[in-house]
Amino acid sequence: MKFRFVLLSFLLISFTAMSQEDWKLEKNEKGITVYTRKMPDSKLKEYKGAVLYKTSVDKLVKVFKNEANHDKFLYKAKVGSVKMVKKITDNDFFTYMVISIAFVTDRDAITHYTIGAPDAKGAVTINIEGAADLLPKKEGFVRVPKMKGYWKFEPQTGGNVKVTHQAYSSPGGNVSDGMANTAAVDAPFSMLTKLKLLVE
Repeated sequence: MKFRFVLLSFLLISFTAMSQEDWKLEKNEKGITVYTRKMPDSKLKEYKGAVLYKTSVDKLVKVFKNEANHDKFLYKAKVGSVKMVKKITDNDFFTYMVISIAFVTDRDAITHYTIGAPDAKGAVTINIEGAADLLPKKEGFVRVPKMKGYWKFEPQTGGNVKVTHQAYSSPGGNVSDGMANTAAVDAPFSMLTKLKLLVE
């Protein structure tokens, strides 16, 4: 029994270490770091970006709760396209947006946002997940079939907040997951750069 426990503990530690080492640093510029890693059983890459802002957690949460702000920082979001399509509470809602990508058919995406309560240290996590079937598909658009991730805001000393955004998504249609990976660095870097302008 003791041997099995030691073996299980070793495997768990090894798996955790491997998971942490999977991330590859792709960009470190303007205080923003961007990492990527391969998804299991998929060609799709997951990305993680992080940065420090001189702002507050409350201000960041307010930006996300107002969908009118979303096209100002979300990657390739078409101006004026973001709409609230279902609101359960202020902290649980669905939005629709159009994503304009050069040389391919415009995508549209339905995103489910759930904003968690602050933890013991005041950090807030906003989970995001695609809800492709919430609305009928629209002619002339390709619906984003897969999307999942989170935004996390962690208070730091000196009036700073560490902002981390981790996610993956598939554009669907005739754009392969391999081709989609070309945006795995640009997307988080662009969003974290633009979001800063709204909160600092």
